[in-house]
Amino acid sequence: MKRFLVSLLLIACVAFVGFAADGTEEGLILGEPVAVTSAGQSPGALQFTVVAKMIKLEYTFEKLLSVDSIDISQFKTLVLVVGASGKGLGAANIDIEAEILRVKSLAEAAKENGLKVVVCNLEGESRRGPSSDRIVTELAPFADAYFVKSDADQDGFFTALSEEAGVPMATFEKTVDLRDVLTKYFGK
Repeated sequence: MKRFLVSLLLIACVAFVGFAADGTEEGLILGEPVAVTSAGQSPGALQFTVVAKMIKLEYTFEKLLSVDSIDISQFKTLVLVVGASGKGLGAANIDIEAEILRVKSLAEAAKENGLKVVVCNLEGESRRGPSSDRIVTELAPFADAYFVKSDADQDGFFTALSEEAGVPMATFEKTVDLRDVLTKYFGK
């Protein structure tokens, strides 16, 4: 009888761990639909949508998504693809201060409406620098996860933010490898 109870308890534990293992080891499962925007006006957000299509992620993409242009409550996840681009900001006719205000307002609204917020560096080391890092730092208090191209974290910048906040960080080597991260976190 004792063996039977121990076996039953062991089976129950394995089943519980199996259910908990769905999604990520951190237990974070992201939901659809997803709002995607650039945070810095680099082409990274558009690249994100290409990868999202590969896994048939339900998303809406707008380069200048703002709290005034969309009802954020219709989404379950907000992805902010960080990468400051002087050329992109100029083409959008906004400066870095206005961009930070826009994406912070979006992140605040997302949290107020129960969305998960992902800060993503898709373009790697080339989208690191004072402006990009400032955007990431401003968004850090809202992040539920970081998706980071490996070479963007050579100095441990994203790792430190992730560990400090106790939120998961997934890294990938090439842009196309983001597909595996999205598959894992969105349960595709």
